[in-house]
Amino acid sequence: MDDATFEALKRSLTRLIGLDLDGYKQMQMRRRVETFVAKHCGTPAAFIERLARDPALLQATRDMLTINVTEFFRDAAQWDLLQTSILPSLLRRRRSLAVWSAGCSHGQEPLSLAMLLDEAGALPRTRLLATDFDQAALRRVSIGGPYAEEELRGVSEARLARYFTRHDELYRADARLLRRSTFRELNLLDDCAGVDRDVEDFDQAFDLIACRNVMIYFETDAKAALIRRLRAALRPGGVLFIGATEALLGADASGWERLGGNFYARSAEARTRRPAA
Repeated sequence: MDDATFEALKRSLTRLIGLDLDGYKQMQMRRRVETFVAKHCGTPAAFIERLARDPALLQATRDMLTINVTEFFRDAAQWDLLQTSILPSLLRRRRSLAVWSAGCSHGQEPLSLAMLLDEAGALPRTRLLATDFDQAALRRVSIGGPYAEEELRGVSEARLARYFTRHDELYRADARLLRRSTFRELNLLDDCAGVDRDVEDFDQAFDLIACRNVMIYFETDAKAALIRRLRAALRPGGVLFIGATEALLGADASGWERLGGNFYARSAEARTRRPAA
């Protein structure tokens, strides 16, 4: 597929699916699209023609374009730090918490958060928002799975027994983990304003945002825009939890205080200096 064909294909996908692919790292996205097109239709022209009249292919393409590589308690040391330090600190300051899992995929991240909040005794007074662009993934997590045993490898035996029910060879999350959660479709490259209709103003709405292993797929400008949106969504002192291979560096680190590990707090606004007398 030459460059002109790929650009035309991206424009068609944006029109039909509503996902702007320019924000993603182009080499990775191009490989995914080329492989998918070759598998389903052979040529880009035939693919777009079929996509316009085949709802099942349209949904399959939408799901392919969203990245769904995740697991429960991924990077266990970071979750230990969240449980032993970050969450207790937040709960000392606020009796109730608002938490956002941004890019929740098939639910491993928001369910991991819900388990820790329950163990801290804070789940009943927490509002947890989980968003993703993948509709099929959202439907799955909204009913607690089911999850295959290999998908639960990060869950301890004690947590598996406490929070999951086995049906044949599959496991479903307990309803109490979902009771305080809301699941909504959201493209993180779009403006996040108004995503959470349960709060009057999305600005400074959350105490903790988990957005892990998402930014690594974005181009520099898109990543910077997302970081600004996440910061705006946090209350002062609120915490951003990112992936083990991600970091806020250079201009992206402005307005953040690193707490350790992959946790960053929204720092207080800088005071305007008065001119010297």
